[in-house]
Amino acid sequence: MDIRELSAALLLFFSPTVFADPVNAVESENTFEEQPHFEDGKDYFSYLEPIVELPRPDKKIVIRSFFAYDCSGCSSTHDVLELYSQINGNRVILKSHPVATEDAIFTPSIYFTLISLGREDLANLFLFENADKSNQQIKNKKFIHWLKKHKVEEEAFITTLKTPEIQQKIKSAIELTQKYGVFTIPFVVINGKYVLTQSTLYNDDYTFAVLDYLVDKVENERKK
Repeated sequence: MDIRELSAALLLFFSPTVFADPVNAVESENTFEEQPHFEDGKDYFSYLEPIVELPRPDKKIVIRSFFAYDCSGCSSTHDVLELYSQINGNRVILKSHPVATEDAIFTPSIYFTLISLGREDLANLFLFENADKSNQQIKNKKFIHWLKKHKVEEEAFITTLKTPEIQQKIKSAIELTQKYGVFTIPFVVINGKYVLTQSTLYNDDYTFAVLDYLVDKVENERKK
C-alpha cells in the first residue's frame, strides 16, 4: 500500500461521517479536457456535506491550511501554498489556522500570542525551527531562550498569552479544527469542499496541479 492509498484508508476509518466514500463518490459533471484528470479519494478528498464558506465580495476561493508546530511536513506545505496564493492572487486567498484540541493548545497559544505582540514573522519562523518535540512546552527553557534570541520578553509573552482575547482565539481554533474535521496535518481545505493531505502535499508540482484542478472545478461549479 503506497502513501496515497494509506491516506485514503485513514480518511475512511477515522472520519466516516465527514468525508464521502471515494469508491462511491459521485463524479462531477464538469470536465476539464485540457487538464490532467485527478481522482476523488486518491488525489484529493471531498466532504460528504460541504462546509459553507461565506461568499467574498472579491469572489476569491478560500484555501484553508491547518498546521501545527510539531508537524514535519507543515513548513514545506506552508511554502508551497504561499507561493501558489501569490501566483494566483486574483483567484484564491490563503488562510492559515493552528490546529487545536482541548488537550493540545500549544500551537495556537504560540501562534496567536506572537501575532498579538506584532511578531507574525516569528509565528511563521517557529514553524520551520520547531522540529524538536522537546520544545513543546511554553515554559520550556529552550523556548524561553528562543523568545529572548528573537527579542521577545518572556514576561510580555506570558502576560499576553493569559489575556481573554488570546484565550478566546484558542477556543475558536478548537472549534474550527472540529468544524473542518481535521484529524491529520498538514490538512488543506479548498472552499469548504475538497481536502488535500500529505499524500498530495509531498510534491510541489503535484500539489500545484491538483490545486489548479480544484480551483478550476470550484469556479466551474459556481457557474451552474
